[in-house]
Parts: sequence; structure tokens; C-alpha cells
Amino acid sequence: MFIRFFKTNQPASLLALPLFAVLFWLVSWINPQVATEVFSMPLYYLFSLSNRLPVLSEVIAFVLVLFQSFYINHIINKHDLRESRERSNFLAALFGIVLLSVFPAFRTLLPQHFAGIFLLLMLDRIFDSYRKETAYSHCFDAGFFVGIASLFYFPSVLFFILVWTAFVVLRPFNWREWVISFSGFIIPWLMTITYYFWFDTLGDFINYRIGSSFSASYFSFGKPDNAQLIFIFLLLMLFPALANFLRLMSSGKIKTNKFLLLFMWFLLIAVASAFIFPVGSYTHFTLAAIPLSVIYSNWFLSLKKAWISESLFLILLGAFIYAEIMNRVY
Repeated sequence: MFIRFFKTNQPASLLALPLFAVLFWLVSWINPQVATEVFSMPLYYLFSLSNRLPVLSEVIAFVLVLFQSFYINHIINKHDLRESRERSNFLAALFGIVLLSVFPAFRTLLPQHFAGIFLLLMLDRIFDSYRKETAYSHCFDAGFFVGIASLFYFPSVLFFILVWTAFVVLRPFNWREWVISFSGFIIPWLMTITYYFWFDTLGDFINYRIGSSFSASYFSFGKPDNAQLIFIFLLLMLFPALANFLRLMSSGKIKTNKFLLLFMWFLLIAVASAFIFPVGSYTHFTLAAIPLSVIYSNWFLSLKKAWISESLFLILLGAFIYAEIMNRVY
């Protein structure tokens, strides 16, 4: 029902995605909350002021999640990163919405929502540079977008590794491209450091905004019996989904294989950064939703029997409904 509907590229499927997203967020709008345990970087601070109006902050978060999900889908369709026998569809957007909305804490205004958009812009520019003889502007933009993302959410700084990894995978060595990408990355930071130095608050910026990202903390899933049920189910589905993704990486066109490899690197960096920057909440893993939406959507496309994919998706929705009910009962 759901999977079969969104496997098409009909206008009705496109229009249905925002309505489907509203189903996840409707409960949060009835009882709006604000993000907690968030280490506010300069650019996020400008938007976090909306937390004084919880409904407004959740509406902004909803728009960001919707835009991010559609952008993931745009990249997948634009670069044909799916099962080769399948036409353009909206499954990647569907799983983007699910993964970015399924936990209550994800449905608040997080710096990761902003950072995710700029990391997608970085990926898009890198993919566009493939087979181009000169791609200096692409390299600069990729580094610049990572720099902007890190000023929303500091652990995003690690994704600059992905930029240079992409150069190794996609392009012949050109030292100018490496230098230009680093220049793009460092420019937003130089402007930010200059601002804080000018107002004699550079020490506070380093100690409280950057230093806090390294502080010891823990990952909290709220009410374990509820939210962890969804997490465990997603984790169980991840094993066959990853196996299918690895098969897809080695069976498609060279270009497609390389692009999919970069999504795998994206996932590894997103997970590794959680241990390097223990930022205090499982909301960090919203960044992993970008590659995971690609991995899950391709797996669901590969399932030949429709009843299996539909059943799995309905179980996931059932786990979400159960968690929401339990969160309000207890």
C-alpha cells in the first residue's frame, strides 16, 4: 500500500508526502516541545530564539525535515542511485521523512536539521564534479558548505574528511582542488573567529561552544521501553539493507558504485563522530538519516514480494504509534 504508492513518480505521490509527514508531526504539534541538551553554535543560535515559541520552532523543524527529505530524493533521482531497473520514485523521500521524524526528540528544532541540508548541498556539488576537467568552483562550494554546516552543528566539521575522500574516489589528483576546498571550508570559520575576537569573546566561544562538544555525556533514548522498540526494529532491518547496498555498490555502473561508496563513508563518519563528539543525545544520529534513507529505500525496492515490504513498513508505523501512546500513558 504505502511502498507501492511511493514507488511511482506520479504527482499524487509527490503531494502525499507532506501529508504523510504531518501524521508523524501532528502529535508533536498538539503538545509542542523544544530541543534540550543542544550545544548552540553561532548560526543555530539565531534560529534557536524561536524556541521561546515552541509551536513556531516545531513548524520550522517540520519544514527543514521536509526539505531535507525531498532533497535526498532529488539527489537519488538526479544521479540515478537506485536499483537500475527502477524508474524515478519517492521512496528515498519517504524514508527520509520516517527516519527524521520517528523519534520524539527528532521532531524539535535541532542544529542537525540545518547542518543536514548543507551536507546534502556538499554531496550534490561533489557528485556534479564527476568527470569534469576543472571543478574548482565545485571544490570550493563543497568545503564552504561543510564549514557552514559546522557553524550550525560543530560535529559536522568531520565531514570535511568526506570532501577529500570524494576527491580520491571521483577525481584525479589535483593539489589545487584540495587547497581550494580547504579555503572554502576555512572562510566561514575565519569570519566567525574574527567576529568573536573583535568583541573580545573568542575565549568563551572556544570554551563553551566548541569545548562543550567534547564533554563526556551519554546517549538517552527517553523512555527505553518505547523509543528503543523503534530503534531495535530499524537496527534489525539495517543488516539485510546493508547487505543489499553492498551488492548494489558492486553491480552497477562505475559512476553509481562510486557515489554509493561515498554514502557509505557518510554513514561511517556520522557514526564515528558520535564517539568523538559525545554531544549528549541520540539526536546526533539525525545526520545518519541521509545515507540510511538511501540504504533502506534501495532495499525496499529490491524486495520482489510486495507483501514483505508493505508488512515491514506497517510494523514500523505500528511501533511508532505504540511508542507515542506509551509516551502519553506513562
